[in-house]
Amino acid sequence: MGQMINKLKKFSAYGVLAFGLAACQSGNLGEGLTRPRANVGTGQATAPVLSAQPIGEVIGRGQVRVSLLLPKTAPGNAAAAANQIYNGALLAMQDFGGDSIQLVVKDTKGTAADAQLAASQAIQEGSSAIIGPLFSSSVSAASAITQPAGRPLIGFSTDTSVARRGVYLISYTPQADTARMINFAISQGKRNIQAFIANNAEGIIREAVLKQIAGEQNIRINITKYELSGPGIETAARAGAVHAQSADAIYIPEGGQIPGVILSSLKRAGISLSNTQILGSGKWESVNFKKSKLNNAWYTGRDITNFNAFARRYKNLYNADASVLSAIGYDAVTLAVTLVRSKGTQGAFTPATLEDRNGFAGINGIFRLNANGTPQRGLAIYQVNNNAGTILQDAPKSF
Repeated sequence: MGQMINKLKKFSAYGVLAFGLAACQSGNLGEGLTRPRANVGTGQATAPVLSAQPIGEVIGRGQVRVSLLLPKTAPGNAAAAANQIYNGALLAMQDFGGDSIQLVVKDTKGTAADAQLAASQAIQEGSSAIIGPLFSSSVSAASAITQPAGRPLIGFSTDTSVARRGVYLISYTPQADTARMINFAISQGKRNIQAFIANNAEGIIREAVLKQIAGEQNIRINITKYELSGPGIETAARAGAVHAQSADAIYIPEGGQIPGVILSSLKRAGISLSNTQILGSGKWESVNFKKSKLNNAWYTGRDITNFNAFARRYKNLYNADASVLSAIGYDAVTLAVTLVRSKGTQGAFTPATLEDRNGFAGINGIFRLNANGTPQRGLAIYQVNNNAGTILQDAPKSF
């Protein structure tokens, strides 16, 4: 167990990254995003003047320039994430973006200062919109340039504190994920939930949602927080054992090996889980269900109706497995292309267009951008059967 526990922080850190980043496309991969069903464009924007030689890799020949900000040379997992997003974006441009937009890829190096520099370059070079950056600090720094310039930013961060009108996030957020799972559990009669939450920034967000739902729905949710270590989990399991024994559901949103470790710790504490429903989150895409022995557990997840076809094409092109991150690259660029085609050069990136309440249908299901910059997504509920996730409740197909 000691060797496995030593890896928990590494797996958890990547799970936070992978969970937080996803996005959009229609059932036919060659047609781009489904258009909004209502014409809500109201404002018109003056088309920027394009500089002759933008800094960065230029993809496409369109007359509308869009900059893609990615930490291509950042250390660790960030560069790998950037490469997956880039590959998806490149595939979108190859499919149908080449004549509609000109995509300029800029390296933020994973720092806020470089993200701000890249955003400044993008504005000076005539970009109508900025896609990215990846991290919340970089989104905050870049938006300090893009927002005064009147250019929308569509970032990949899951930190909704950096979102506002004109600074949109296209990610999956812990808030929406938690609410979807707990409200579904309540609809199935669960009224006494024991939650084990990591003692980190994401845990604070999830804790706030749990407390809000408990108050609104008049149910009991006991929250036990743990440090990401073997001793930390053992301590939390003992602390939450009494509540876990009487609970009708146990919520463990962390991914990787952590759900299995927490449940094993509870069993060592003498807790019987035979009649207790286990609940998870979208981060469970990183869980090995066979090793964790999570059969019959419920968890939230993306709508993968259209993702599998994309994944096959991605595999053929790159000889690598498609991920949430590669899908977000494809979908974010597809969104830009679709808006330029449907609304024209001046109407593509106005607030009214981006905030269409009908939303868009993408590779990972439906989504829309709220006026406060936060995303809203349709999530499915999965159940673990025979060591694999199967659909228990479909994701909504419209808002």
